Amino acid sequence: MALFSRSFDREKTLRQAEKHAQQGKLEAAIKDYELVARTDPRDVTIANILGDLYQRVNRTQEAAERFAMVAEHYVRQQQLPQAIALYKKIIRLQPDQPEYSLALGNLHRKQGLVADAKQDYRSAAEAARRNGAQETLVSALRELAKLDPGDGRVKRELAEAHLRSGHRTDAFEQFLAAGAALRRQQDWEGSLGAYDRALSIRPDSTSALGGYAETCIAAGQALLGYERIRQQISQTPNNLELAVVLGRAYLQGGELDAAEATFDRLFAIDQSRFEHRLEVAEACAQREAFDRAVHIIRSLLNLILDRGQKKRATAILRSILERHPNHIPTIECLAQVYEQSGEKRKLASTLDLLSQAYLDAGREADAIRTLERAIRYQPSRKARQRLEALTGHKADAPVTTPATNFPEGFESPSAVGYYERMTAGATSPAGATPSAERAEATSGEYSIALLDSLLVQNPELMQARLTLVERMVAAQPDVLETRLQLKDLYVEAGRKTDAAREAMVLAQTYQARGDADKAAELRAEALLLDPNAALLPATPQPPVSPLVAPLPPAMPLSFEVPGGLGTLLTGSPVGPAAEPPGAGRLGDLLTLAQFQKLHGREWNRAARHGYPLTLCLARLDFFESYPAAFRQPCLEIVAGLFDAQLAPVGGMAAYDPNEGFWVLIPDADAEQGREQAENLRAAIQQKGIPHASSPHRVMTLSVAVTSDLPLFEGMPFDKFVAVLRDALANVTTRGGNLVTVAPAAYRRP
Repeated sequence: MALFSRSFDREKTLRQAEKHAQQGKLEAAIKDYELVARTDPRDVTIANILGDLYQRVNRTQEAAERFAMVAEHYVRQQQLPQAIALYKKIIRLQPDQPEYSLALGNLHRKQGLVADAKQDYRSAAEAARRNGAQETLVSALRELAKLDPGDGRVKRELAEAHLRSGHRTDAFEQFLAAGAALRRQQDWEGSLGAYDRALSIRPDSTSALGGYAETCIAAGQALLGYERIRQQISQTPNNLELAVVLGRAYLQGGELDAAEATFDRLFAIDQSRFEHRLEVAEACAQREAFDRAVHIIRSLLNLILDRGQKKRATAILRSILERHPNHIPTIECLAQVYEQSGEKRKLASTLDLLSQAYLDAGREADAIRTLERAIRYQPSRKARQRLEALTGHKADAPVTTPATNFPEGFESPSAVGYYERMTAGATSPAGATPSAERAEATSGEYSIALLDSLLVQNPELMQARLTLVERMVAAQPDVLETRLQLKDLYVEAGRKTDAAREAMVLAQTYQARGDADKAAELRAEALLLDPNAALLPATPQPPVSPLVAPLPPAMPLSFEVPGGLGTLLTGSPVGPAAEPPGAGRLGDLLTLAQFQKLHGREWNRAARHGYPLTLCLARLDFFESYPAAFRQPCLEIVAGLFDAQLAPVGGMAAYDPNEGFWVLIPDADAEQGREQAENLRAAIQQKGIPHASSPHRVMTLSVAVTSDLPLFEGMPFDKFVAVLRDALANVTTRGGNLVTVAPAAYRRP
């Protein structure tokens, strides 16, 4: 190579190349310029000349490669207009190469030419789709989604591209984003489709189920969203997060009763989730159900104060007073909050407000008692004057009495004595009573100090708590909140190896769910706790503790209820023995072919034994005008209702997309068949599935019934079809939502 460089005459070769080009000897000129380019590959002038020559001899791919090298040089030199012009030239030569359109789009975006950049990215995506270049397709769609974040269709395309490339986590996230964007565009069908795709990747995703329900609610089909969540709960009954999703869906749909019932049952299982009941209180306050909101806060007051949610609770109460300043239950609850939290000044002002509300309501005695309380907490001239005006005599100065109230749960004699020693023993003479000032100074601190002291003196309490959480993790290993709590308890107990193991398990879980940042944080924490954390087994070794006996297995944990979370829906266990009404699936019904065979067997059996047989054909009224996006969820609900209604009488159902629902009821005459059909019709109407195109405003059912007493075997099924089809046509022309009885099929001429 060195010998070639010494013998090479660059100037002579260039003159020869120019001469060949002028003479039209383009191939010879190309060879000369290629020789020069090999000696200096970074010479963009030669590359540009070669690109022009390649273009003239129709060697478009090589021309595009040379021009691309020159364009990249312009980009490095920040000469973007020249680079853009050159990439446009390249794209005319190679329109099927998506990387050039992608590069041009990036340049247009840098210059702020958003419309041009969008067009370039779309061209790149189309070319990549034709060529099967999945990675380039993903890159083009990703850039397009950044420029137009509100376009849900682009996000849906990006999600599908991620899925084809095997990037399931990225696909899941984009499907969620697409569902939300399409909902904002009021493309209900597209939004539900995106959420369905997300659920096909993670069926128990709370984000996807919540988004699905939100779309249904926005489209006026809230019932379908609730049913989808309930179906998932029936499949994974111990996933408490699904109850949260269901309760919030109820709140968003304005179903306060259902939301409160759901969160109440969740609270009964896990009291640490009390904040969800506060969400119900907030919704009640917004809908001016003030008494209901106050009742919820009062029932949770101790937890609210212990868990640092006082600010949220008082905000709810103040929002009520903004709209109803004299709402006495709200002011009473607010005073109770300040009294229990030891905020004397706020309590006194609230009591003053409460006394005025009592006066406005004509409750003078209550107003006097309230003013006397206010004066005891914070004497003021204004309050004394008001009290004197009400009572007609001068108010006496309040007598200070020793504090005798103790924390809830620590009222036992030993706890009271311990508290008195803690507050007075260190500074007061033996036998002296603590002053009111001392009691007030410690009123906001005693519970924490007492609990810490009790735990120090009684380590078995901490061990029992730790053992309980270990059992919870063993029962539900996928609940991250409980595992995080267990990790923290291990750290508090000084069991660093166990804490490191839990941190590594959590890191793996978060990594699998696509949260790489949280996973990295937990791995780092695990290595700080134990440098050998990566080698720890996933299953903990049972700790040996001589301090505490194992908890008795006879008493189950609060969340280990029969049927798990299914009790949130029906109040009864969920399982094969107790399936919630309406939880059936369309796929559980017979196909038309199976139904025909069943009908033939039952007809022959009835002919041999002499009992009647009822056959029904049912159709959903105006279903052809029902939104396509909601048809499948609606059919799922209806199938569940058919199953629930027919099971007690031994009936069987089938679904045919062309005809509707077929029903077979053995040993039932025409009157009994009509009664069962009426039950089906009423159940569908009472379900209340919204249907804007129906004159009934809800989904309804029309049913045609025929009953025969078979006298011979081998009756053709087609004859029943004709009878029921004619009868049903007469019903639907009258507006539907009716049951009609057709004549016996085999007696018709």
